[in-house]
Amino acid sequence: MMTDRWLNYVLSVVVVLGMVGVAIYNQPRDRQERAEFLDQELTELEADDWEPPSDRDPVQLQRRAEAAPVDDDEEEVVEETELLDEYGVSASHPVAVDVGMQVLDAGGNAVDAAVAVAYALGVAEPFGSGVGGGGSLLLHPTEGEPRYYDYRETAPLSGELPASDIGVPGFVAGMEHIHEQHGSLALDSLIEYAARLAEDGVEVDDYLAARLQGAAYRMPIHLLPRWFPNGTPIAAGETLHQPEYAEALRMIQEQGAEVMYTGELAEQIADTVGGLELEDLAAYEVLETEPAVGSFAGRRIVSGGAPVSGPPVIQLLQIADAGGIADLDPYGVDGIHLMAQAWRAANDQRSAFVGDPSMEDVDLDALLDPAYTQALADAIPDDGFVPVGEDEGAISFETDTTHVVVVDRDGNVVSMTNTLSNFFGSGLPVSGFFLNDQLKNFDPEPDSINAIAPGKRPRSFVTPTVVLDDQDRPELAIGSPGGRRIPNIVAQVIVRWAAHGQPLEEAIMGPRFHLERSRLELEESVGGDASSQLAARGYEVTTQVPTTEYFGGVQALRIDWDQRTIEGADDTRRTGTWASGGG
Repeated sequence: MMTDRWLNYVLSVVVVLGMVGVAIYNQPRDRQERAEFLDQELTELEADDWEPPSDRDPVQLQRRAEAAPVDDDEEEVVEETELLDEYGVSASHPVAVDVGMQVLDAGGNAVDAAVAVAYALGVAEPFGSGVGGGGSLLLHPTEGEPRYYDYRETAPLSGELPASDIGVPGFVAGMEHIHEQHGSLALDSLIEYAARLAEDGVEVDDYLAARLQGAAYRMPIHLLPRWFPNGTPIAAGETLHQPEYAEALRMIQEQGAEVMYTGELAEQIADTVGGLELEDLAAYEVLETEPAVGSFAGRRIVSGGAPVSGPPVIQLLQIADAGGIADLDPYGVDGIHLMAQAWRAANDQRSAFVGDPSMEDVDLDALLDPAYTQALADAIPDDGFVPVGEDEGAISFETDTTHVVVVDRDGNVVSMTNTLSNFFGSGLPVSGFFLNDQLKNFDPEPDSINAIAPGKRPRSFVTPTVVLDDQDRPELAIGSPGGRRIPNIVAQVIVRWAAHGQPLEEAIMGPRFHLERSRLELEESVGGDASSQLAARGYEVTTQVPTTEYFGGVQALRIDWDQRTIEGADDTRRTGTWASGGG
């Protein structure tokens, strides 16, 4: 009976996919017609009231797989599809890494694990990401081309900036959309890990305690008694219970993303945030856009597309490559000068030409053309200093994000960055989660490519990235928090690893630097001689960075295809970690 039911389910899927395929072949081609067409198709599918069998629980799936008769030939084919002996997870909190490994241990794929980790991080590190924010995900599947998904926050349909700078959250829609396309385990089972964490509580570490202390001045403490018992931040070592957040997660489990955009949670958000209406939430859409693709040191680089900073980070790498960074000491004066000026050029290009591609003409092919980046490299003076130009808004915005990397045994790779923008976003809670303040990242200049518009996504510095080997297989997946410094953080690790042959851990732990207008910020380990020589070239050099986490916390995994293993490294600037298993 179970086998017949499963066959009926598979046949139903084939029939529905065939119907959709025929419809897509005949669909309209312009944007408005496509939107109307897709809306009509979804309405018709919903009217059919078709859904898969309810027994999609991962435990039931595993039991059926174990019970089903499989001949030796079929078993051999399954084994051949497992390209690696190991799988792995890298994330900014050990509890979230453990969740991801549990999903992979249970037979989930990279997308399943990434979704579970993302939800878990919203509970374990609620200052960095969560249901009230958004993000972007780069998937390099085992077969086919890379896919880039944008589920970042959007402006209201009025085109007006809310006083709170809160945008329509995209996280829940993004996780559901990506899981529908690529997930293998039941979505509610993946959210279950986070719901239980919220109910059972997580231990407050020093990092969370410090973030609460630093953000208390702009948070409604009277609405957050669990976070601020007796009006003061909960101390490190205490257990933080989040039952309201758990209830919201249970609603998402039961009702799907609909509850966040047209249901009870949507109503709570609209009632709480002045300037956001129910219509704004109901209109939200996840976008799949063109990833940024370039090259560095003979390797193909794939990163998030506009409006995130994949294009400028690839420009930075190509400019540095053309300028001869492989022949320079990456920590020496000439190497730092070249990288700083490469960032200056790439950031200028970003400011002028990178915006929301659904509303602006963003020509990635032109921006990433090797001849174009060679010309930008040729314009860099050998000794002179050119400051980074003015950019939109205040420098401090989007100070925190969280990055996740997952590799499954089949070689699927996910590089994902989620954010609330500032620590705890706006600081405003709804049903236990914090709402973002992402709309601060729009440019106040009305003629800017990054000016606010109805439903528009602001620019971001996040750069979920994958580096491919000479056979076009993903070899390194990487990303980092760090606000405006993210492109430099990611690029510097890639340069040291790919061009200078440093082991991954050494490349990650090497000293970092960032050019902010005329100010060159260096970690103290760069060295005094370099500082004085760079100052002589005109840089305003400083090693007085605010905190150790100022230069981010890289999350990265490297695949050794010869050994079929996974390697990671801990960036001790923050609390991230990694794990591998299955070997």
